[in-house]
Amino acid sequence: MARFVFNTSWFGNNRGSVLIMTAVALVAMFAFAFLVIDGSMMMTTKNELQAAADAAALAGASGLATGSTVTATDRAINFAAYNEAMQDIARPVVISAADVTFPGNGVVRVRTHRTQATGDALRTYFMRIVEPAGSNLSDVSAVAEAQYYDVCAANCIKPWAIPDRWDDVNGNGHPDSGELYDPNITGYNAPGDVGVPVVLKVGNPTSAIAPGQFFPVDLPSLDCNCGVPPQTGGSDYSWNISNCNAYKISPGDRLQVEPGNMVGPTTHGMQDLIDADPTAYWNDSTNSVEGSRFGLSPRIALVPFFDPTSPPASGRNWVRVVKLGAFFLESVGPGSQVNGRFINVTIPGSPCASGSNNSFLKGISLVQ
Repeated sequence: MARFVFNTSWFGNNRGSVLIMTAVALVAMFAFAFLVIDGSMMMTTKNELQAAADAAALAGASGLATGSTVTATDRAINFAAYNEAMQDIARPVVISAADVTFPGNGVVRVRTHRTQATGDALRTYFMRIVEPAGSNLSDVSAVAEAQYYDVCAANCIKPWAIPDRWDDVNGNGHPDSGELYDPNITGYNAPGDVGVPVVLKVGNPTSAIAPGQFFPVDLPSLDCNCGVPPQTGGSDYSWNISNCNAYKISPGDRLQVEPGNMVGPTTHGMQDLIDADPTAYWNDSTNSVEGSRFGLSPRIALVPFFDPTSPPASGRNWVRVVKLGAFFLESVGPGSQVNGRFINVTIPGSPCASGSNNSFLKGISLVQ
């Protein structure tokens, strides 16, 4: 009978090779784990830091629009901290004034970080195995730049056009011959006039700038080139108070006036708008809107100004826009008088043409 002899030496000679292959496989496995786990963690942290940098840069640009680099820096630092990014666990993104710089006119640059140099490095799991001489700490950072600019065209305009401020020497509320008007000298300006009460739609016929003219206008403008004529009547007018009209208005546009007091449509539209944010109110001590349920209250509205030296006559004619203003719509009073507070906000909108100086609204956008 034939016998099979099992020779263990056949395998003993390969032990070293198996150990080497196992070691190589382990290194490859940990390298793969580093790529999959640590790599994805680093990518996620990078995205989180970028989101924080974007938010901080936009907040900084809104502060820079007030003319203060101190305000811009404070806002950038505060808004960065509203965001979280991984460190050992998810923690607020903390930056300092050194991370906020101003590389150009109207531009703010923000750097967010998880680095060893700033003491907040990202803690990884497998990097030390792949790099024994290193540590389990990794550097990740992100940069964003934002700028502010003058806004001269915007949508969501409310259906009123009011006279810009002039030097009303005799105080009769009507522009008279010889009374000075200059949009940059006598006109409303921000931030100097923030909090000033302004009547956006008059309710008493004796206060009308001309017989039958209480400041309502029809939207869109006569110059919109959109194929849509100005929409007349109480229904559209009321809807434009409580909603956002998509057509842009800019200085130079002609707005068709809507004659009549429009008591019912004004009251209805204003009540719908107030009901959208009923807890918002104007705080005289802080000179700001408080109590809103929104980041930007829907009761903050854009209203066009017209040249008071060219007021509308009676009937359905038009006024020409000289600039746009922002207001907190505070209340509706007797005769559907609309009361607002002049405010300073940054809004979405189209930049002014080069050399334009008749806007005091500011827009912000990311540039990097």
